[in-house]
Amino acid sequence: MGADETELHGMIREGTREIADEYDSEYWRTHVDEKAFPEAYWQDLADNGWLGVAIPEEYGGEGMGMLEMAIVIEELSRGGGQGGIIFVLTPVFGGIGISRHGTEEQKSQYLPKIANGEMRFCMGLTEANAGTNTLNIETRAERTRDGEEFVLSGQKMWISGVENADAMLLVARTSAFDRSNPTHGVSMFLVPEPAEQDAIDLTPIDVALPWFETQYQVDIDGLRVHEDRILGQEDGGLYMLWDTLNTERIGGAASSLGGGLRAVDLAVEYANDREVFGQPIGAHQAIQHPLADSYAKLMAAREIMYKAARKWDAGEDCGAEANIAKLLTSEAGTEAADRAIQTHGGNGFTREYEVYDIWQNMRLTQTAPVTNEMAKNFLAEHHLGLPRSY
Repeated sequence: MGADETELHGMIREGTREIADEYDSEYWRTHVDEKAFPEAYWQDLADNGWLGVAIPEEYGGEGMGMLEMAIVIEELSRGGGQGGIIFVLTPVFGGIGISRHGTEEQKSQYLPKIANGEMRFCMGLTEANAGTNTLNIETRAERTRDGEEFVLSGQKMWISGVENADAMLLVARTSAFDRSNPTHGVSMFLVPEPAEQDAIDLTPIDVALPWFETQYQVDIDGLRVHEDRILGQEDGGLYMLWDTLNTERIGGAASSLGGGLRAVDLAVEYANDREVFGQPIGAHQAIQHPLADSYAKLMAAREIMYKAARKWDAGEDCGAEANIAKLLTSEAGTEAADRAIQTHGGNGFTREYEVYDIWQNMRLTQTAPVTNEMAKNFLAEHHLGLPRSY
């Protein structure tokens, strides 16, 4: 357990571990191979209250916070597969985003269904010509003449989970870019059933990652969305997006942390079982020291992640901690998976032993959902006082 954890947090760890233990590596491999959403796992999480851990009780959730969600994600990721990162799209962008910025009607419509597992979300943000510079997005939303609807057109890239989503949180520009007020003019829309919309065309992207969902290029041409589906204020979506992105950083860090610990766990198990020259390979310092070093780095990164979550729950600025946690857990998690592969030797490259799949997913976390370089840019500019570098 981490510093200052309560008995409740221990119960959360125990409960989520029990669920993770029921879904072995074969379960996840099958869903990856078949590109099938893990329905049984998802419903199990819902039935036990974990999908609604940070949703207010009046909307069917558990009424806890980001710290508790981070613990859930960490433990599910440590349990194997994609059990933790699955939280980012729906409970974070859907649940927390709507809880924080939705109208009462939107909260009543979406939050109970997120908590009970009926509704899944995807996020339509990234564009080829914008990348991490959201100010440059080209997807436009124009009001119709009667003023009650918007017509959206544009293209999104690297959008995951569209085929399984009941709603897309789609980011578009509703006013022209204004250099005197650059953050103005971006809005977020709640688009129902994105894969079923005639105005949306999906093109799969061939990505070499062990993932059960597909990445898509999403082409939008003449999509009509009523104004009551705007999340938050028209033209003010960028501030709300940034607010939610801190929770994405924390959730992603929890997933990287759990994945890194999973790699260490598997390496330790293998090092204790595998015997060469009459003794377990784990008896040798060449095996012990890299694993101990990775464990130490992950434990240290865990504390800054928890600090970020606590500050977010308290309504304090957690930008520094969230970015540091994202940076450190992604690096330490990738390194831990690399060392786990080395511990396994040739077996480290087989699917049976899982660690190479973990490395692929860990390596992605250094690039997505935001690059580590951008996390460093944020820290350098806003917390070290260095000139803006991009």
